[in-house]
Amino acid sequence: SQDEEELMIGGRSTLIHSLGWSSIYGSDVDMVVWDDYNLEEKGELDETAKALFDLFARQALLAGETSLPFLWGGDFNVLWNLHENADVDVGQLGNGLSGVEETISESAASGLEWAAQYLKCSSKSKRYCEGEAYKFDSHCWVDHGGDAPPTPQFDQIPVLPTAVGWRMHQIKGYTLSYNILAALDDAIDFWAEKTIFEGHPLADENWHMGEYITNVQDKVKALAEADAPHCFQLEALMKLPKRLCANRMKGRTEHTPRANPVDTSLRSVLDNSDVSVESAGLYEGYLSDDVIIPSGEVNPIEIANLGKNPSNARQRRLLRKGWLRQRSMRRVEGNLSGRALLSSVKRSIVKSTAVMQRRLDRIEPGEGWKVIHTFPGDKCDGSIASMGCGALKSSECLLEGHQGSRGGVWGSESTGWLVMDAPGVESGFVALNLEIGSTLPDSFVLEYAIENGETTTMSTMNKEQFVEKVQVPVPGMSLLTLFNDEGNTKTELVVSIRVKGCNDDCQFGVTHLYWS
Repeated sequence: SQDEEELMIGGRSTLIHSLGWSSIYGSDVDMVVWDDYNLEEKGELDETAKALFDLFARQALLAGETSLPFLWGGDFNVLWNLHENADVDVGQLGNGLSGVEETISESAASGLEWAAQYLKCSSKSKRYCEGEAYKFDSHCWVDHGGDAPPTPQFDQIPVLPTAVGWRMHQIKGYTLSYNILAALDDAIDFWAEKTIFEGHPLADENWHMGEYITNVQDKVKALAEADAPHCFQLEALMKLPKRLCANRMKGRTEHTPRANPVDTSLRSVLDNSDVSVESAGLYEGYLSDDVIIPSGEVNPIEIANLGKNPSNARQRRLLRKGWLRQRSMRRVEGNLSGRALLSSVKRSIVKSTAVMQRRLDRIEPGEGWKVIHTFPGDKCDGSIASMGCGALKSSECLLEGHQGSRGGVWGSESTGWLVMDAPGVESGFVALNLEIGSTLPDSFVLEYAIENGETTTMSTMNKEQFVEKVQVPVPGMSLLTLFNDEGNTKTELVVSIRVKGCNDDCQFGVTHLYWS
């Protein structure tokens, strides 16, 4: 569809989580890799994509208090502005194919190292590298002699033909690992040199990160629109306040994967006490996660395990010699090269009148809200340790490892108020991402309330007003800004929302709560 095609353009798919970066992605991130490079026909990121990447990058930099990520990849101009004006450490990864032998035929491939087979092909032999049998070679189930899965399994993991395949992901991992190991090696050399000549302990300024983090974050917050304009353009493009470019965004969601799933679930900030989670059950049998590497080929896991056994001292010495040779070569050659129902209705209505506001003494949390469209349990954090989080009994590919789900807290008129806490509000901004399950009748009314500890202010919107206020910044999002007061001084807010005027015909869900 047109919406799906637009969402594939670089940067669009990240906004739904960028607005809650420090919670959803995490606040202790050391490295961020941007690989959303779907381009326009001209082969370049459009201005919207650049602006969305800039927001993403700034939120990554502002997310933590004791860590600051290195930014790998993204729009060059955005990275340049951040580096030059805020001292941000940035880089662009190459493809890592320099020096990889070409696969010129199937017979020639068998003579190459396993990790290099069908990885690099010339234009004449491109059919080998892009052949599905090689590009998407995978397994949905490995028979380990135990109970068979309850649902018949596909032979291979289903993927789109446009996907890059696991081999390219593998070499990207190798490239990242190489650069990290090289940096660690340089750090050890630096440590050794300093302590040899200056003595122990290593001076604080050589390894404490506090001043460095504070310097970068202060400069990111102070970036002028003239020097780094892209993020600020989101106000005109999507009606997002410019101050979001300079203030940390927090959030809660039922989408997965997400960092610290228990603490970042939308359920964790609900005052409603009986919210149930509806989801298909997980497969409880054994899922083989053994890496399938042919006998005799280089196995990174075996290499990593050498250090765990003191008896492997000789192997470690041999590996060390090989690493020193590679380091010498590196120092000579350099580093590796490196869019909805609401929007259609919105076009057909006139601009609404001002939203009414009145005071309420008390709001009671409703009953009957449900979490649907999510994976059971709070284990989906995107790490290898959470393998199996999306392995449902109904899955036709248990080893797919896909952790993506789009859960939300759903209700209707009969479920009353959904009450949520927003702790640590800093810049006076609160918004929700909503999903609407049916066409809205003309009698539709939405009410929301903001409580700051002293007063509770409620706003009421009819259908026309609601559709006018909801923004569709990218496909798949329906962003409703509930609170936008830069002068706010209250840090603890309570946000409540309910629908009226349509009985249970109006099913709607809250997927994200954002605040800053």
